[in-house]
Amino acid sequence: MTVRPFYTQPGVVIAPLLPAISKALLLIVFSSITTLSIASQKGQAPKVTAFPVMETTLQQKLTALGNLTANQSVDITPQINGRIVGLSLTDGGNIKYGERLVELDDREQSAIVAQARIAYEDAQRQLEYMETLIKRKAISVDELKAQRATVDRLEAALLAELAILDYYTLEAPFGGTLSFHELSVGALINAGTVITTLDDLSAMKLTFDLPESSLSHVSKGARITATTDAWPDKTFTGTIDSISPRIDPANLTFQVRAVLENPQAQLRPGMLMRTSIERPGEQQLVVPSRSILFDGNRRFVFVIDEQSKVERRLITTGQTVDEYIVVLSGLSAGEMVVNEGAVKVTDGRQVKVMTEDQPTLSSSFSSTAGKPMATDGIL
Repeated sequence: MTVRPFYTQPGVVIAPLLPAISKALLLIVFSSITTLSIASQKGQAPKVTAFPVMETTLQQKLTALGNLTANQSVDITPQINGRIVGLSLTDGGNIKYGERLVELDDREQSAIVAQARIAYEDAQRQLEYMETLIKRKAISVDELKAQRATVDRLEAALLAELAILDYYTLEAPFGGTLSFHELSVGALINAGTVITTLDDLSAMKLTFDLPESSLSHVSKGARITATTDAWPDKTFTGTIDSISPRIDPANLTFQVRAVLENPQAQLRPGMLMRTSIERPGEQQLVVPSRSILFDGNRRFVFVIDEQSKVERRLITTGQTVDEYIVVLSGLSAGEMVVNEGAVKVTDGRQVKVMTEDQPTLSSSFSSTAGKPMATDGIL
């Protein structure tokens, strides 16, 4: 008979030529080998690193995109038709309040004003004469009242003609900076023609949209910071001047307007700026992002107890701040969670915690509580 080995497990060979070994002995051998193998596996505790659940102050920020407009802005436009006889416009020049900008030919209107003044003064003279006659009872009271009405009517006509005469001269309604113009002396222009624009750049208005959920976090007078690509190394500051009382039902946003000081005229109307509004700091628990594992839509971590055993703990998470994640529920400050090696452990298993230098968290984190939002058609 040929001896044919029988392999039952790697490293163990049972020869069928041993008829004296009973089946019971074979079962004992097999079970002993299996038990030793399992015991050997359980004895190898996986090596992990631990991280303490830390409490820190989270400085949150609301961010958005906004457009700049001048503190005051107006189109220099005539109210009447006319021919330009005087033009005191310098492209990009600064002017003061009340400075004369444009003069139109007003000779005809000046003559009309002169006629109206003569008529008024003549009526006023007749009224004074009639007041002396009434004392002598040379005229009736009704005649005196009629003359007074005539004086009032002519005075009103004179004031109307004087107002029209003022239309022939355009003056600066406030101090500011002029835009470009394309007109010259002698040009005929119609009422409503935009000659140039005047902007007050001493301060700028920044209008932007914020989500409805942030309404309770902004208030009038709150401080904001803003940056622009035109001045990448400079941060501009301002305060919230007004908050729109309406929520846009289409995208659930509301408008906010802030005022930024602009003493050096670095900011210009139409610029796109990134705004940031700081919210009051809140105490939050944080753990490293790699400590968190996923089970479908649920998130969990492994908590290490004093006997170096791990417990699977479901948690609720908040926003991500750098390489950390805010924990809203499920953990307490000071508990140790598995950091590196979380995928090697199971619930209730013994682990070997490797020592490592624990990072020192700053007293507060700065985070962004929202994505930049497009305003006024931008983006």
